[in-house]
Amino acid sequence: MEHIVFLDHEGISQSIEKMAPDFPHTWANYEYTAPEQIVERLKDATIAMTCSVPLRKEQLAQLPKLRMISMALTGMDIVDVDYCKEQGIDVRNVPGYAENTVAEHTLAMIFDLVRKTGHYHRLMQDIHAGKKPLQNLYLNYRIRDIQGLNIAIIGHGPIGRRLAELSQAVGMNVCFHDRFGKYQGEQYQSLDLLLQQCDVLAICCPLTDETRDLIRAEHLQMMKSDAVIVNTARGGIINEQDLIQALLKEKIAGVALDVVEHEPIQLDNPILHLVEHPNLILNPHVAWSSENAMQGLMDRAIQNIKNFIQEEKAFKKSGVA
Repeated sequence: MEHIVFLDHEGISQSIEKMAPDFPHTWANYEYTAPEQIVERLKDATIAMTCSVPLRKEQLAQLPKLRMISMALTGMDIVDVDYCKEQGIDVRNVPGYAENTVAEHTLAMIFDLVRKTGHYHRLMQDIHAGKKPLQNLYLNYRIRDIQGLNIAIIGHGPIGRRLAELSQAVGMNVCFHDRFGKYQGEQYQSLDLLLQQCDVLAICCPLTDETRDLIRAEHLQMMKSDAVIVNTARGGIINEQDLIQALLKEKIAGVALDVVEHEPIQLDNPILHLVEHPNLILNPHVAWSSENAMQGLMDRAIQNIKNFIQEEKAFKKSGVA
């Protein structure tokens, strides 16, 4: 009998249907699991599912019954995968489930930064509340067309490629940063050249040792003063302190973040202290969470569990084990 524990059920909307695995099992759901609760809740688990709860070596070492981790997300950075490989714990994620929804969210943030729709709505709120006077004409905020802007995309996975398609559809000029020299052509440029030429910088790559602090103060200095940055990938790819200083000193025109380095965001986070800044958009890591994407995510995360059990049974039946 398998015992499956979902550590952070709150990460999936209640409207999402969850298909039950077709093998004997028990299932325990927890809205959220704090780090100090992980070992106790997983002590009898053979399979763990997580949306955002990190599983580290020091916890995994105390869970001898655990054989599989099903990650209801794409990024692998919240699990010590190397340790799992050493211990024979199977780890599976769901790549590509959110390529459209994250790309759409990124584009929506770009539109808001460039077209200032939110700014003008808040202006109307202030006028309605009597905080600002009526005017004949409103030119309070600079508006630029999206068409013709240069967007630099860091990341060439499914999300980055989908964002490129959407960006081209609205008339933007697309270039990618080719970190590993795999690609040829005018669309692929060095990081320095991308930063110097772009009007929009979009972060769409995973957080790894190579991409941590990929964008730092010296890179932000290269950018146009009216360029904007959107990060819907992972906090930590852009050095947050350097980003804050660039925004405050008006080295860049705007920043939209769906992610921060330390999540869930806490009240003492310096980024949160800037939430009233007129050129900052801050979202609580929701770019992935359209209902369409969440349904596909859960279907595939549970299918990963079913596949693992089927493969394990076939392996044992073959007599190799």
